[in-house]
This record gives sequence, C-alpha cells and structure tokens, in this order.
Amino acid sequence: MNRIKSFIYVLLFLSLTACSHQRAKSEFFSGSGVSQVWPPPPEQPRVKLLKVFTGPDEFTAPKSAFKSLFEAVTGELPQGVGLMTPAGIVSDGERFIYIADPSARLVHRVDFVDNEITYITHSGTEPLASPVGVALDSYGNIYVTDSVKAKVYKYSKDSEYLGVLGSGVVEFRRPAGIAVGRNDYKYVVDVLANKINVFDDKDRFLREFPNRPEIVNLNRPVNISIDPKGNVYVTDAFNFTIKMFDPAGNLVKTIGTVGDSPGTFARPKGVAIDSESHIYIIDANFDNFQIFNQAGQLLLYIGNTGKMPGQFFMPNGIFIDHEDRIYVSDSYNQRLQIFQYLKEKQ
Repeated sequence: MNRIKSFIYVLLFLSLTACSHQRAKSEFFSGSGVSQVWPPPPEQPRVKLLKVFTGPDEFTAPKSAFKSLFEAVTGELPQGVGLMTPAGIVSDGERFIYIADPSARLVHRVDFVDNEITYITHSGTEPLASPVGVALDSYGNIYVTDSVKAKVYKYSKDSEYLGVLGSGVVEFRRPAGIAVGRNDYKYVVDVLANKINVFDDKDRFLREFPNRPEIVNLNRPVNISIDPKGNVYVTDAFNFTIKMFDPAGNLVKTIGTVGDSPGTFARPKGVAIDSESHIYIIDANFDNFQIFNQAGQLLLYIGNTGKMPGQFFMPNGIFIDHEDRIYVSDSYNQRLQIFQYLKEKQ
C-alpha cells in the first residue's frame, strides 16, 4: 500500500511539474505590474516594458516539484547569487537566458520554465575571472568571453566545459563582445587588437576583419551583432559610431557620431538588431538605448537616468530574441530589463 501511495504521489508531482512548466514561461514575461510603453499615448506604442529581473528572489513559483520536495525533506535552503554588474546577454527565446556578470565572476543561467538559476563559474578547474560576453550556437552550446584571462570558453548546452575557442591559433588580447551568426559562424570582438576574429561552425579560425584596417580604423570595438543576412554590426566605442560590415568583412556604412543629444553617442556599448532590421544601441552615458533605421535615422530612444522601471544606470549589453523581446543589462542597477518590440499594426 505504501508503494502504491508513493507511486501516486510521484504521478501527482509530475503532473504539477508539467503544469508549472506551462505557466512559468508566460508568467516570466508577464511583468511585475509594469505597463510602460514608448512612445507614450496617444502615439502608437512601439516598445513595451515586460519585466524587471534582479535574480533568484524574483522567482515565486516552485523550481520543480521534485526540487521542492527534496528541500522540504532535507531542510536544504535554496541558494542563489543576484545580479551584480550584468554585461553580455543572450537568450534562446524558449527557456534560457544567459547573463555574463564580471563582478560576480560567473554567468547566470536563468531557466524561466523551471524558475531557477544555475551558474557557470569555471573553465575546467580554473575559475572565471571576468566574463563579459556570452553567445549561443544553434546546438545550444555556450561561448563565454573572459576579458581578464583573454580567452573564449565553450560549454555544452548542459553547461559542461568543452574547451577554448581558437586555442593555439588565435591569441586574444581582450575579447569582449561575441555573437553567433548564419551557419553557426562565431564573431569575437578583440578590444585591444581593434579587430574581429571569425570562426566557422566547427570552431576553426577563418579570418579577421575589418579588411584593409589602414582605411577602416576600429578604435576600441566592444560589442557586436549579426543580422539574418549575415551583416555584422560593431560598436566602435572610441569612434562613437556603429559600423556595419558585409559577411566578408567589408565596410558598408557608419551610423552615428559623437554628441550629447539624441541620435548621437557619448558612450556606446551594446548593439542588437530586431526582425525588421532596426538597429538598437546602448549608450551608458545617456542611460538609454536608441533605435535607428537602416538609413541611420533615429526612430526612438528609451530610458533615462534612474532606478525606476524603464530607467537605467550605466546599461551595457543588449540582445533581441526571435520573438523581438529586448533584453538590456542595467548594470549599475544590478538588474535585467526586458522589453517587447511592437510591430506596426496592419
């Protein structure tokens, strides 16, 4: 009889787990009473704030039925690390968000289905020193740039350490931004070397760009994004611009200039592209992100200095998933803010 009861309890817990998985995803992006939109009424809204996320304390639903049962029986307390200075971000748009956090010396792996966070803390037996960039390939493998150790580490979709990207072939000076584009090609920004290193789907080194660097001068590039056509967008920080390259590494256009007004840049950081090819650029000095069209015209800017939802304090990274959700690392507010791009109504 006890065995039958135990079996029934297991089935019940499995059922509850399945239900919590179905709810958690929608609840994660449902926000916490936030309803801000840009531009404000009566204009048609184009960007909506979905959620402000600070870490494990945000989760109120059970991590899983079995985990909850285990903690209840053993008395184990759930533990977690909140965001400290979040930098690079990537999401698969289905279950996981990865947030590089150099101050915490780890990568937060947020599971918004099971409502739990795990951490990538080591490369083999060595602890991470300053993880700043993170990217995913189509298999779910994770790539992490460590600016202090000057390495790019690869992990499986289960966060198992697999090795060093470009080991024995490329010597990075200070890797920072990283992105995965078409055909699983990886693009790694080397800040001090003022160039981008490109690796193929097998992680073999292909080339570096810009082509003809004596003409196209990058000055402390920091971040990178790839659009569906394979065009590459690089934050050229000390030139206060975004440079767009074709898939071969040839310069196509330059967007922006130095300034202190909307449409210009003072401290450009992250860059991302939405499904309609709009270009989103973080400015850590303006405490906002600006949205440009492909012609380089400013369409909208979001945010100002502050701690309220929709405000920022030294934002850094930005990523846009296939659902046009916009993830922004609000570094000095120690949080992640998630927005939704709202397509024009037909």
